[in-house]
Amino acid sequence: MNMGRSLQEIMTQFLRTYPSPFTAKDVVKLLANFKIRASVEEVTEFLDMDMRVFPLEKNFYLTHAGAFTGKFFSFLPTEEEVRQGVLVPGDRCMPFVDSEILSCAINFEYNGHILEDKIFHTTAIGAEDLFIFYGTEYASQYIAADPVNNGLRLAETDFELPPQVSLTGKSMERIFHDFDFHYGDRILCRVRDWDKGIVEIFPIVSRKKNRLEMSSGDFFRQKWKEELEKSLLLSFNRMGPCSCIEEQLANVFYEFSNTLCVENCSSIHEFIDSSKKVGLEYFGVETRLWYRGQDVPAVGEWNKNDYGNGSDCGIPIFALPEYVIDCCIKDQLFKQKLDVSSVMKTLLPKSMDVTPEERQVFALQIMHRNDILRKHYNYFADFSIGSLRHRALELYSAVGSLVYDVDLAGDDMEQFPQQELVTLSQLYTHISRILEMLSDSAHCEGEDTDAIQVSLEGMENNFEDIRMQLVWAVEAFREKQFKVI
Repeated sequence: MNMGRSLQEIMTQFLRTYPSPFTAKDVVKLLANFKIRASVEEVTEFLDMDMRVFPLEKNFYLTHAGAFTGKFFSFLPTEEEVRQGVLVPGDRCMPFVDSEILSCAINFEYNGHILEDKIFHTTAIGAEDLFIFYGTEYASQYIAADPVNNGLRLAETDFELPPQVSLTGKSMERIFHDFDFHYGDRILCRVRDWDKGIVEIFPIVSRKKNRLEMSSGDFFRQKWKEELEKSLLLSFNRMGPCSCIEEQLANVFYEFSNTLCVENCSSIHEFIDSSKKVGLEYFGVETRLWYRGQDVPAVGEWNKNDYGNGSDCGIPIFALPEYVIDCCIKDQLFKQKLDVSSVMKTLLPKSMDVTPEERQVFALQIMHRNDILRKHYNYFADFSIGSLRHRALELYSAVGSLVYDVDLAGDDMEQFPQQELVTLSQLYTHISRILEMLSDSAHCEGEDTDAIQVSLEGMENNFEDIRMQLVWAVEAFREKQFKVI
């Protein structure tokens, strides 16, 4: 299927706005109206990979726009927000709005009017608390992405925020005044337009004389937290840790929308603060929702059959994307030579058996690609990132070789140290993304290279922290295999 610009635009508009269940055949018919040919198999493959849709029974799908438009959720403004007369969306709209829309770009609507922007001033800790469900490891980057923080250069401070930061919020001064809104009162929300990121808000003011008194609304919200806890525990058992916290929440809130997307709802922040069974736990170098106080495993009933069989789930099987090969060849061009054996050594895991015939075919492919890249290679334009790319390739080679060795363990991987496995998988993904960025020097300059350098240092340290434990596990597996033979 030729995913050209017009096709991409059509699919994007469809997936961002279509409200009802549909099949791949429906999409094929839609594309035919625009004289675009695509098979059901191609569309199915595309939909199965797209995070904007839920797969349903009988080959149906539903967009996130269809799943969450009109759904309710709520949150409690912080004491600082009430005092400054402002609301910061942060992660509070998760998973109901498009995860690609930054907090500063989400629109709050009251009585048919979009609220104006207003700058919110807070501490670094206060700001990070508003983005905690993006993962503690990414909160500072979401905060720095706010245009009001254009001056922040996180790469120079190892991604640490300054003590005081600002965030783009929504002005609530008039509404707080009119409702006599106080700290502890609630904002009820409803998604009006998923595509445009428009959320209606309804202030809910408590009229209790005694704040410790439990109202009927408080009772329903307590039951809501119990329902969310049960639903998340069920999702952990069935699907394990998802690719991110937002995906875990999206699956749960969609499946159990009848009990969770109701007017008398609590919030994900209140839930995580009070739950004794669910917490934000480390998953390698990232964060996931999981059983409170327990390590998030790499392998479980939900994915143990994906290992050692060529699947791309969990620990990724070794693959050779074109951008990785290009990086290796550009590394050779940067060193002003072409050593095919050196390229192969970088790309192929040390323990991988490769026949002479396969090596010959691979060598010809490398030389052919070199001839193409050499015509447009500019040493001086590449000078600023050449050494950085070489360093990234060295880490990629080391991580890739260990990934390959670990994957050969198959079912025995359950006996490997789980947090180290998770970190290895994440390192493989992250270093691959860095090489994709470094494959095109025209799109990687200035602050990008500073950030990549900081990231590389962190990944090198993380790899050294986990490497030997996994090497020992691999050696133990090989010794066991030898004894069996």
